Amino acid sequence: MNEVSTWMAERELLRLSKQGNAEAVRGLMHLLIKPAHALAWRILRNQDAAEEVVQEAVFQLWRSAEQFEGQSSLRTYFNKIVMRECHAFIRHNRSHEDIDMLDSADEVMSDFQIDLRLHQEIIHQALESLSSKQRMALVLWAFHDMTAVDIGQVMELKKNAVDQLLWRAKNALREKLTER
Repeated sequence: MNEVSTWMAERELLRLSKQGNAEAVRGLMHLLIKPAHALAWRILRNQDAAEEVVQEAVFQLWRSAEQFEGQSSLRTYFNKIVMRECHAFIRHNRSHEDIDMLDSADEVMSDFQIDLRLHQEIIHQALESLSSKQRMALVLWAFHDMTAVDIGQVMELKKNAVDQLLWRAKNALREKLTER
């Protein structure tokens, strides 16, 4: 499918969903929700917050459906809304839940599992030390395989700005990890 026909199909899916077509709503949610939730969770590191952000993003999509012009895919348009909501959530709720400690009495783990969880904790703490823009760009690049151009569309930045943001984020992450 070429870009124009994809845009028209996505726009029609969105239009039918807004009209209450149950099949269109299911198709739209199948297309958007799971990847958006994964994106929100990777940025916020909190299940409840990710669900709240995605739910608000769906409401924003419904309210702004007429503004979807097809300059990007519907998924990119929705991810942009999700990113905006994540950014707003971070600004308004500066407190993040701490990563669970490994001293659970009920859970028996092998040395390998403990080592793996410690490394994951270190990486998560290093990611949380980045600015929200750096963390968002890095998450989109590393976990969603987006290019600098795609990230620029989502974050409303030029490609060069995204390249610089990613470079700074990678360097800051490298510095935090080498401090350990």
